[in-house]
Amino acid sequence: MRYLFLFILILIFSGCSSTKITHAWERTKDAAYVAATDPLTWGSAVAAGALYATYDDDITQHLIKNNLIDSEVDEPLRRLNSVLLYSTALLVEDDTTMQKAKRLTTGFAGAAVARGTTNILNSSIKKDNPLKTEDNAIGSHHSLDPFAQSALTRRNVNDMSIPLWGKYSLNSLSYLSAAGSALTRVQEGGHSFADQLVSASIGNFIGLFFYEAFLAKNQELEVSIYKDSVSIYASWHF
Repeated sequence: MRYLFLFILILIFSGCSSTKITHAWERTKDAAYVAATDPLTWGSAVAAGALYATYDDDITQHLIKNNLIDSEVDEPLRRLNSVLLYSTALLVEDDTTMQKAKRLTTGFAGAAVARGTTNILNSSIKKDNPLKTEDNAIGSHHSLDPFAQSALTRRNVNDMSIPLWGKYSLNSLSYLSAAGSALTRVQEGGHSFADQLVSASIGNFIGLFFYEAFLAKNQELEVSIYKDSVSIYASWHF
């Protein structure tokens, strides 16, 4: 995982001159700002804080005793979430083959960083789960990872030339699959409801950050495919 983070840093700060580094830092801050100010990022964080202070335990215990959905749908929902990410990356009509490869690469990198972030949170923040069986309640592969992918899917869908109802349908399907997966883990006692909101907030931030940093206007993730290798590097126009 540390090599992946090193790879991302190289992408962000590629180039030798101080001017390029300065612009790269400004672009990184802009991407972080867009991701942090998205309603789903800050809204989930605020809602989690409010629940921790009030009824998180009550809601969680109610969901454990009264399941809303069958927990066995978790894996199908997570697979659907991933399929939507990579299929929408391929379905943006105006993209060239190389641009589609950039979307796929960015989606894969964003999903990998989300997974690594979840692992780091699990090992570094000690909080008991609702059943008191483990102390890794903060950070959920069933919430943080899918919501990161849904954020990237949302950006892909927004770039597609389809009717508005189609965009709403695809985005709803993506976020419902993420929410359903997160809910199954609450029902199983792996995380509280507020814990999953925290993970959703972090995941949404990561997904949007990757799009804004590597796919937004005037920012390109260059991918060159050769017979025996694939070359990836970052390039920005100032």
